[in-house]
Amino acid sequence: MTSTPTSSTSTSTGSPPAASSTATETGGAFQEHRPPNDPAASSIARVAAFYDADPEREWQRTRSGPYHRLESEVIHQQVLADLRPGSRILDIGSGPGVHALELARRGHLLVLADLSAASLDSARDRFSQAGLDGHLLGTQHAPAQHLLAPAGQFDAVLMFGPLYHLLDDADAGEAVRRAAAALAPGGRLHAIFLTRTSILRDLLKRGRFEEMTALIDGGYLDHGRYEPLSEASADDYMPPTRTHRLTEAEDLLRAAGLEVTDRYALEGVAAWMRPYVDERAADHGAFAALSRAVRATTRLAELLEAGDHFLLSATLAPPVPARPGNRPRRPAGRADIVGRDRTVLAGSDQRIAFAPSAVRYRGRRLLAVTTGPADARTYTPRQLPGRAPEPWYTGGRNRIVLTALPGPGTGPAALAGARPLPVPDDCDDVTGISLTTHHDELHAYFSARPNGGRWAVYRTISRDGATWTVPRLVLEPSGEAGASDGEHVLLPAVLYRGAAWWMWYAGRDGHHRRIHLATSTDGLTWQRHGVVIDTGPAGAPDAYAADCPAVAPMPDGSVLMVYGAGSSRSLFAAHSHDGVMWRPLGPVLHRGGPGSPDSAYAFYPALLPEDTGHLRLLYAGEDDQARWTVLDAGLLDAALLAERPAPLPLTDTIDTAVARIRADVPASYWQVPDDCHAPAPAYTSPDGTLAQLRPSSTPVFAARTAEGTVVVKPGRGRAYAEHEHTGLQALARHLPVPATALHYHGEDATLVAQRLNGVPLRALAATDPGRFLTVLGEVAARLVHGATATLTPHAGTSADHSLEPPAVLSGRVEDLARRLRPWADHTLHLNGAPTQLSCTSLIHLARRSLAATAGWLVHATGDLHLGNILVHPGRAEWWVIDAEFAGLHDLDHTLAKLAGSCLKHTGLLTDTRLREHRGTLQITCHLEGSAGEKLLGTTWLLDRFDGLPLDRARILGLLVADLYFRLTRDESAPATAEGLAALLLAARMTGHGAPR
Repeated sequence: MTSTPTSSTSTSTGSPPAASSTATETGGAFQEHRPPNDPAASSIARVAAFYDADPEREWQRTRSGPYHRLESEVIHQQVLADLRPGSRILDIGSGPGVHALELARRGHLLVLADLSAASLDSARDRFSQAGLDGHLLGTQHAPAQHLLAPAGQFDAVLMFGPLYHLLDDADAGEAVRRAAAALAPGGRLHAIFLTRTSILRDLLKRGRFEEMTALIDGGYLDHGRYEPLSEASADDYMPPTRTHRLTEAEDLLRAAGLEVTDRYALEGVAAWMRPYVDERAADHGAFAALSRAVRATTRLAELLEAGDHFLLSATLAPPVPARPGNRPRRPAGRADIVGRDRTVLAGSDQRIAFAPSAVRYRGRRLLAVTTGPADARTYTPRQLPGRAPEPWYTGGRNRIVLTALPGPGTGPAALAGARPLPVPDDCDDVTGISLTTHHDELHAYFSARPNGGRWAVYRTISRDGATWTVPRLVLEPSGEAGASDGEHVLLPAVLYRGAAWWMWYAGRDGHHRRIHLATSTDGLTWQRHGVVIDTGPAGAPDAYAADCPAVAPMPDGSVLMVYGAGSSRSLFAAHSHDGVMWRPLGPVLHRGGPGSPDSAYAFYPALLPEDTGHLRLLYAGEDDQARWTVLDAGLLDAALLAERPAPLPLTDTIDTAVARIRADVPASYWQVPDDCHAPAPAYTSPDGTLAQLRPSSTPVFAARTAEGTVVVKPGRGRAYAEHEHTGLQALARHLPVPATALHYHGEDATLVAQRLNGVPLRALAATDPGRFLTVLGEVAARLVHGATATLTPHAGTSADHSLEPPAVLSGRVEDLARRLRPWADHTLHLNGAPTQLSCTSLIHLARRSLAATAGWLVHATGDLHLGNILVHPGRAEWWVIDAEFAGLHDLDHTLAKLAGSCLKHTGLLTDTRLREHRGTLQITCHLEGSAGEKLLGTTWLLDRFDGLPLDRARILGLLVADLYFRLTRDESAPATAEGLAALLLAARMTGHGAPR
């Protein structure tokens, strides 16, 4: 028999594709999809097919004789011998679990990752058969170069195969970088490489001389890439393979920030001696002696590239001290939401600062700000519908100044020494500048007015950024009777596109501002095209005004606009392919809460394209003391924003319905019940057009209108309605959600949504279990897609609002610990079979889970359960509703909530009983039908999420707290039978607590 340099495990693993590719879900796992002629896609598919075809091949190979068993001896008795007890290990390219199972037997905790789904299935089966499910923390299925693993969480990372098959060195580098990022401080990466000569010598021993010489003639000795050249090789030999010289392998690890500490020749002195080894080392004594000799020679330099494989061990290299002023860049998920970390760029108590503009000019980033003395402002009284009387700003002694735009996190702009732009003759107030470049010139368009007069638009040009031409009037209010821009024209946004100048500006008719368009061939003489974004109907966010536009070009030639919505006093967006017809996209940035610098207004946007392809959003905010400052809202992903669905159109009849709900529904129906899921009185109007759908912490109503029935969700306040609408808009890229809109009346905001014809998914569990599982599988696949797109490391980023803060969850666990004390050491049995769990171990797991920091955050609804998934009764449609807590949430907690809902809300768990007997708690229960057995008795649900970096042990710990109310319903007992049954099934669902 001859030796083959096939991998010591299966092949590469990982997670979602990079930006240049897309991912789809198949059975909860990711498969990479690249352009059909992409050789990388072909290579990945061939490698996956090779290992999927026979996952047992690798398992049997390592047991095929003494020669191959030497690999395991070196790895486990030499390389990994000093692992701390209970180490957390990430095995990338785990194959059928050859090394993972041995490490689990030694008490370590494993996460497995592999490109071969069949190999992962085989590994999970072996862990289960060995009774080691509790040592398997999770699995991932996808290429190693797209691996997603919690940063800094693993004591060891193994790459015993992936680097054999990554033909593209960029892919290999990315795979190693991701593996290195998973290492905890002091952790080690162990990677195995194929030697350059291994392929050639194996072909030689097989008598494939023509193939061997063809490789050499094709430059193999330089590039090290092997592609099977004959059908026989493709069928019975191995898939496409990458071999390395020792120096190449070391360079690969160093490029990922690793420092090589140890080098091993896996076969040592036995390299290429397989016939002799298998013949003479078959008995235990001879093999033990040979094993000692091999381990003694693995580090000899002359043997490192003499055999099939060499292994490199490495640790993270010491960090290079950062130079002063350098700050680490915080990674962020791809949700199209800005404003999580608003920072002040300009402003003070004595001066207002507003209406910014930013531009790149001659390698500099410039910021223009309108600023003036705070005490020079003038006001007139104004009464707007639904608001208290307020002073209305009518002018001041403002000027526009130009300064350098500070980088993110570097502090406010220096306005004290900023250069002022010239003011037109006879004008006492200016505002609203738009900076743009053309032919190495800096063009500034801004609005100005004489004392108490009408606003008009002027232009000035600079060729050095310091000196400016005399401002020229380019657009003044229309002289036509009744013109929508007959009183003022101001706040321009100017772009040069298509060999012409385009100006979007705010025009006022004496009552409202609307966004208008004008174009010019020379920038001086302009042709008006009228209103392009009109005010909305009653109750719309822009019912009072569509104001202060900022416009940025997109790579596809379309344009994105962010503008001020006057009724909501916040920023909304629209998208256009031609600059004339605009599609509304909904809110981009809402006002902040009380005490924030933009609690009264978030207005006057500016957009600056960044090198990353994103847009930096600057704007002006007014606080509750009437102070205006310029703020930086962060980066906006314009492409994602443009993908948003249009908001639900509001109408006058919807406005009337919302007003009726607020005015006619008695106060008793607005009260929050103790149990939001319990039956409670519901309101119906005398004419039947209004009906309360359910009582809740947020009462929900249905209203029949001329345009159809809509759902109206008032009550909790402006911030809740705004947050839910924005969350649903962002989630719409990944999940089917209802179309929604925001309705404003003074300080009140109400969410209005389309009425969906559907039943809660939980109801199908008993009535249509087949469809129930089908829809739940589709939900999981869409959740994987959304989570992958928005996955954000927890480090440096905090989660958004949680329904159950850690203190509440910890309180539940401690109360459970007190209640379960009489049964602390009892072994738990489920349906007659003992498990590996006790009450004490579950409490310990829950405490550890709540103390641990989440590794990953994803953009999610915040309240994901089966009652918030509606299924159409007749069509293959479903929707996710209720996103009032949408935002970045703990991934493990999100999936724990979904798993808990399967246990609590489906009715699939019945007939529970509890019996204490000789130090055991014997729980019996019935699972309804095949759906109950599959969903609650296996890992079927969480297996759908194999492409994500889950911590299944942590999910189980979080479920302990989630099932608290099921466990404690009976005050006379430490815990209920129903609760304990649910808890043991939760263990089954997460891959723990299998029968011994």
